[in-house]
Amino acid sequence: MATIGVMGSGKQGWDELAAPLGVWIAQAGHNLLTGGGGGTMTCVARAFCSVPDRRGRCIGVLPSRPDAARGFVPLDGYPNPYVEISILTPLPRHDLDTPPDALSRNHVNVLSSDLVVALPGGQGTRDEVRLGLLFGKPVVGFGPARAFDAMPPGLPVVSSVQDVAMFADRHLGGYESRR
Repeated sequence: MATIGVMGSGKQGWDELAAPLGVWIAQAGHNLLTGGGGGTMTCVARAFCSVPDRRGRCIGVLPSRPDAARGFVPLDGYPNPYVEISILTPLPRHDLDTPPDALSRNHVNVLSSDLVVALPGGQGTRDEVRLGLLFGKPVVGFGPARAFDAMPPGLPVVSSVQDVAMFADRHLGGYESRR
């Protein structure tokens, strides 16, 4: 069972992309990994969790803040209600003024995924795409091509869930035997 990381906007849901993607990931028997927040993360997780008798789990890598009593606690709004396995990291978000080589929560998202699907998003999504390409992860953009104009070069972009599935088959073929 592979872990498919879905990265995208924390504000805009992109339901028309995220919902069928979440259903496909669940029906294919994979785990879903997101940043555990709103927007795309909630939409894909809701669809994933709606599939009965799925094998995979919904994993959220959560941003946090220091807490005197517990060390770190999730930021407000995290995790979304569909996250089944929460991973709390004290690593910061990758903000606009963060140097590109600084460690961030995005590293955990990307390095914990066997394959990354990027939906349209902003700076955080661009950073996750950049990291995925840097670390040799299979990364594909899913959505309208114009939504990926600002993404790092070398990102293949597809427009259907079937194309995402074919990309996954090419890059995860024989996955079970490698585990």
